[in-house]
Amino acid sequence: MMRTNFKILSAILISVILLAAFPITTFAASSADAVIGNNYTLESGKTLNTDLFVLGGSVDLMSGSTINGNVILLGGTLQAAGMINGNLVIVGGTANLTSTFILNGNLTTAGTAVTRDPAAQLKGQVNINTDTPIFVFPEGTRIPALNFIPGITFNIVWFFLELFLWVLVAMVTAMFLPKHLERIWQTSLSQPLLSGGLGLLTSIILPIILVLLAITICLIPVSLIGAFLLLVTWAFGMIALGLELGRRISLIFKGEWHPALAAGLGTLVLMLILNGLQAIVSCVGWIPKVLIGFWVLGAVLLTQFGMKPYPQTPTSTGTVPQEPLPPSS
Repeated sequence: MMRTNFKILSAILISVILLAAFPITTFAASSADAVIGNNYTLESGKTLNTDLFVLGGSVDLMSGSTINGNVILLGGTLQAAGMINGNLVIVGGTANLTSTFILNGNLTTAGTAVTRDPAAQLKGQVNINTDTPIFVFPEGTRIPALNFIPGITFNIVWFFLELFLWVLVAMVTAMFLPKHLERIWQTSLSQPLLSGGLGLLTSIILPIILVLLAITICLIPVSLIGAFLLLVTWAFGMIALGLELGRRISLIFKGEWHPALAAGLGTLVLMLILNGLQAIVSCVGWIPKVLIGFWVLGAVLLTQFGMKPYPQTPTSTGTVPQEPLPPSS
């Protein structure tokens, strides 16, 4: 049963990762030549002098618009009323070719619902829902603008690499320091205002000190070490929060996971949520990440990296209570 639940959870997480990755690497055709999970409209009288690649997006070529290049659409929708001076390849999705649409190249579709007005002008070869493999395009068609692929590839690879590093560090940390992480989380929960305030002050004052140290030139190494320790402190707090989140996820599946597994999974979900918010709502999506960062940073400092609980609870006399003496015979 536990193995089945883990497989289900893994499938959900993979889906979330894929959905969260694309908003971060979304491109608009106005600045590049790729539309990924986005909408693109070429208005009347406008001209696009490059090829257009669309993945899971929606394209509207208005009447009077012109594309001087090829158009390749994978899994999206096309509303075509303008002119394409190149080849049109559509794999999956839907296409509506209106009466004003002019195609001066070849049309190739596979698994596509095509609606064509009789007045639409298709001057090249027409292969509707061909059985040819989808990666074999009509003669003369090329993959548009390969220069955009390295940028997309780099962003996607970096996104997954960053997630992998977070999970790896979280699992190793929880494997050796589970009690430390637990003390940090308990302190952040019991002292939220104090933790957040201390984290905010540290984030304001410490960078100023580090900059002043760097100005002296000879203390630049000290400044760099201080910046690195600040980053480690913040990451330690985020992992502590991820561990608690992972434990609560385990309760949903009515199981008790090893701290390393809980920390890795919880940190993964936490980073997906925070990065997803920042990508979807870029203007204010960074605010939750910053506030949570202040919160956990202060908790790490209050507990001295989880080595001591906060607040301390000494006895009334300040000494360790003695065991009661046995009764006299």
